[in-house]
Amino acid sequence: MGPDELFQRAVIARRYYLEGRTRIQIAEEFGISRFKVARMLDEALESGMVEIKIHNPGAIDVDLSTALQRRYGLEHAYAVVCGSDNQDGSADSDNTAERVAAVAKAMAELLQSILRDGDVVGVDCGRTLAHIADHLTTLPQCDVVQLTGMAGAINHNGADLVRRISEVSGGRSWPMYAPLVVSDARTAASLAGTQQIQETFDQHPKVSCAIVSVGAWTEGASQVYGSLTSEEVRHLDAAGVCAETCALLLDSEGNRLAGLDDRRMGIDEATLRAIPTVIAIATGPEKIAATRAVLQSGMVSSLVTDVDIAAAVLD
Repeated sequence: MGPDELFQRAVIARRYYLEGRTRIQIAEEFGISRFKVARMLDEALESGMVEIKIHNPGAIDVDLSTALQRRYGLEHAYAVVCGSDNQDGSADSDNTAERVAAVAKAMAELLQSILRDGDVVGVDCGRTLAHIADHLTTLPQCDVVQLTGMAGAINHNGADLVRRISEVSGGRSWPMYAPLVVSDARTAASLAGTQQIQETFDQHPKVSCAIVSVGAWTEGASQVYGSLTSEEVRHLDAAGVCAETCALLLDSEGNRLAGLDDRRMGIDEATLRAIPTVIAIATGPEKIAATRAVLQSGMVSSLVTDVDIAAAVLD
């Protein structure tokens, strides 16, 4: 291709990409067909004369998010970069609070974009989940249902989050005033039979969108773990527990382990799996293996996480 043709290609590319001319307008200006214009634009891209760069929207890493979505067949996938993350996507050890806030904000924005009037939102408990309400500004009218019992600090439990989300949505709230894990099966059955808790359980099949935590089987990374005695933890360690979500225990490959099934107060596995949209949230490198297990379990359909976890579960 001679210099005149190269120059014409460059001018046509400038008209189209920088000046906003249509292919028909360019064809008329240069006295050529619009099909030749289209071919020259394609050649400009293929040759490197034109380079198109798409910037990530806000705090979302598009490449990692797309890879996550494809690898695990997810409905929604957000890999979130917090403001002080390094350029290579890794997070400094001292920015935990900022990372949690960034991931919680992304979850809130996802909810605000996908919820519709009449949806029923199910809520698990968890420290990162508890920050979602801070970033919710408006929601369609939705009822909000607690999926699991209470554990951890008062401002981290599901009942508080249910209240705060329902205040934004204007819908009815269905709390569950019971511990996440109780001492024995008889106590669990007795609590489940009370009117208030039974009414909440009756709402679980109506949930259209659930937000759940990823718990790693280590101190400080799971509210279930923190609810058990050291002897109970050792027993479940020996059984191969790696992760939990909604107090449903999983091994490292995402297989379900019965463990606490007769002592947990929460949505049952079959009902959780039947919910159309189940969004898991996870932050921090200590939750990498647990997040991979939850994804492999098939119990969640979407994930909001940080870039460290996203990159690791793709390896």
